[in-house]
Amino acid sequence: MFTEDFLGRMSIVIVMAVLATFSAIPLVLYFQNGSYPMTLAVVTQLSSTIFLLLQLFMTISRLPAQGTAKGIAPRVTSVAGTFLILVAMMLTRPVENASVQLLALCAILVGTSCSIFCIYWLGRSFSLMATARRLVTSGPYSVVRHPLYICEAVFVSGMIISHFSMLMVALGVVQCIFQYRRARNEEAILRQVFPEYDEYARRVPMLVPRFLRSPEASTQQ
Repeated sequence: MFTEDFLGRMSIVIVMAVLATFSAIPLVLYFQNGSYPMTLAVVTQLSSTIFLLLQLFMTISRLPAQGTAKGIAPRVTSVAGTFLILVAMMLTRPVENASVQLLALCAILVGTSCSIFCIYWLGRSFSLMATARRLVTSGPYSVVRHPLYICEAVFVSGMIISHFSMLMVALGVVQCIFQYRRARNEEAILRQVFPEYDEYARRVPMLVPRFLRSPEASTQQ
């Protein structure tokens, strides 16, 4: 398991380092040209760079794996759930409308900022693959079991708005399906490793906070 975890870590580190570098380059050029006003676009780009750097740091310093989902399917699901929207963005053109882009930037900024908070809270337990390292049940993880995926869904919605097309919508839906399957894979391995996960799952909803659920749905759960 150590060799597998090490190779997986190195692959993720390389990919995240490349993405973080490409994300930081526009910021460096922007400030080198003497353009210092922190516009919404600049703040959004900065938050995206911090998000990638945080993932890179947490991957390097993460705790040893106590259990990992077996087979190729969970790995494909994790990779597709993480990067599919970036591929979709490269295949589509941005909408040429300032109001649409403003709305998209707001969604991307909110989703990215909240994702940064979730990853910071998850700390060294963070992993792209379905892996059990340490059970985190406090902070945002006391509201829903997968807050990071909710935040990433907000980010994805911003990307869909920015590059709106039927292809972008379709790929966004496919990514959400992969993310849901990814969450299920994570829960399966967490249940195997941590006996207390069942009690945690009974107390905390998967994706929809209890204060947003109808009384009927809360009663049925």
